[in-house]
Amino acid sequence: MKPPLRLLFSAILIPLALVAAAAAPGRSLPESLRSWSSWATWNEVHRDCPTPYSDPKIHRCFWPSRLTLHAGTNGARFEVTVTVFGPSWLPLPGGADTWPVTVRSNGVPVPVLEHEGQPSVQLGAGEVRLEGEFRWSSPPQSLRLPAEIGVLTLTLDGQSVETPSWDSQGLLWLKRDGVSEEGEKDFLSVKVFAELEDGIPMWLRHQVELVVSGKSREESLGAILPAGWKLAAVESPIPVLMDDAGRMRAQVRAGKWTLRAEAFRLDDPKEFAFGPGMTPAVSEELVAFRARPDFRVLEILGLPSVDVSQTAFPGVWRELPVFRWETSAPFRMEERMRGMGDQKPAGLGVQREWWLDEGGRGLTFRDRISGVRQQIWRLDVADGEALGSVRSGGQGQLITRNPQNGAAGVELRTRTLDLEATGRMDRTRDFPATGWRSDADSLQVTLHLPPGWRLLALFGADWVRGDWLTAWSLLDLFLLLIFSLAVFRLWGLGAAVLAGAAFGLSFHEPGAPRYLWLILLVPLALQHRVPEGWARRLVLAGKWATLLAMVFLLVPFVGRQVQQALYPQLEMEGGYVPQEAEEALLARKQVALGTPAADVAEREAVPAPATAMNYYRMDPILAR
Repeated sequence: MKPPLRLLFSAILIPLALVAAAAAPGRSLPESLRSWSSWATWNEVHRDCPTPYSDPKIHRCFWPSRLTLHAGTNGARFEVTVTVFGPSWLPLPGGADTWPVTVRSNGVPVPVLEHEGQPSVQLGAGEVRLEGEFRWSSPPQSLRLPAEIGVLTLTLDGQSVETPSWDSQGLLWLKRDGVSEEGEKDFLSVKVFAELEDGIPMWLRHQVELVVSGKSREESLGAILPAGWKLAAVESPIPVLMDDAGRMRAQVRAGKWTLRAEAFRLDDPKEFAFGPGMTPAVSEELVAFRARPDFRVLEILGLPSVDVSQTAFPGVWRELPVFRWETSAPFRMEERMRGMGDQKPAGLGVQREWWLDEGGRGLTFRDRISGVRQQIWRLDVADGEALGSVRSGGQGQLITRNPQNGAAGVELRTRTLDLEATGRMDRTRDFPATGWRSDADSLQVTLHLPPGWRLLALFGADWVRGDWLTAWSLLDLFLLLIFSLAVFRLWGLGAAVLAGAAFGLSFHEPGAPRYLWLILLVPLALQHRVPEGWARRLVLAGKWATLLAMVFLLVPFVGRQVQQALYPQLEMEGGYVPQEAEEALLARKQVALGTPAADVAEREAVPAPATAMNYYRMDPILAR
């Protein structure tokens, strides 16, 4: 490679490698690329700011320490040390009515500007000590503190306030009664509740409840996450920090606080325990287990179950089984069955028959439903269908309405299902295939059409036999194409379109002269190309013989078509119809279709009382 090209590739690839390495968490730059780091990432403003686990687009560019506030009759003075990871705006105490003045950063005056509705200063990376003042003629009722501040030391008129009155809105009350009285002793109560959800990945959701009294301070809560879990998200009204080992620290103040954390793991753990040298946040933890029986059957070993009504367990998880875990000892989970395994009950088999009304506005259906070892105890009919009668094992069944969804249906009393149901439904573009609000492993439908009707196409089923569209084979389409091209070469585009339409519409009609059209094209094409003599006479003889055969077939075919158009009820009559034509006509009047429930292309979920069930829709196009 030539030197200019090498320089060009280096100028392109080195910045890309540096940016990719800087964006990848947990990776360090090679020694040979470190000198290029600042140049390649010069436009990444927040490249040095840490991000939370839940959203890499959020950057935490500063971490404040304890805020010290000395308030008096004529003003106040504050100090705070901040670790700044990248250029950012730092909110200050105060607001529009109490604006901080003479603010200094490491002894250097800095301007205070309004940013996002708060007095703020813009700082660069590094360790910064901020000092500022408030001036007032009389102390205000309250002073707003930034939400990022978690620890506060307050002095009022020279007296230390052990327990500042600092509410959840961030207001520090300076004139509330009792703020200068002797505060309560420092106290911290920690309760941890968890929900374990099976699956891939497995999820572990924690709710940590803190009851705090005394002065504001930073507390180390201990380990929240067992070994092997990765943090996904943290929600907290107070500043918290959780490291890679699952240990949590929080800047607490007096009050009751609820923290939430979510973690996951992609492997299949057999044991749950805290890592060596880790101190759990609590000695006893209540854990709810959300099973996934459709995925696998899992059993928790070594933990006693508890009566959740006798505990303060969060209401959102109270419907789950709850276990008491002594966090000093591990517990195990054992897989009993993968999915339903061989114990999965056989699904329903549905055989449907539809009879279309002569007017085409409605259908009558008859269903035969079978199944063995069912786990459903009620069948509800799909929307748009009205049940007329239901028999189970030859015995009539009472039709009732489901109080939860208002659908008509029947109660099932046996695991071996042998059901026959009849009813009515309106003709719509979308037909509910199974007709019931339940899954079906197999489905077969026969559509009976009245005289004069034809099914052009039906979409949504795995296979269809008897409609006009699927009756076409590749050979049929090839013949139609050859016939149309031949007419186009002989007589032009208009004749080709007319002949192709007539040939295509009559091709699958019983008794239609299909192949004589192709045979007739041969002498018609040759009669003007063959010279005078015996060859032309032979071609003309073939043409007239073909035309005579065409007349013998075409006249009764046209007569039969006219008769069927005038009197559709005579469609199957006429002794001149060949046997194969009668079979074809019968096949198109009884359209068979079917689909296994697992392979249907279009599904629509319909809620049922106990579980979410599916039924499948097919789109027919009927023509008269």
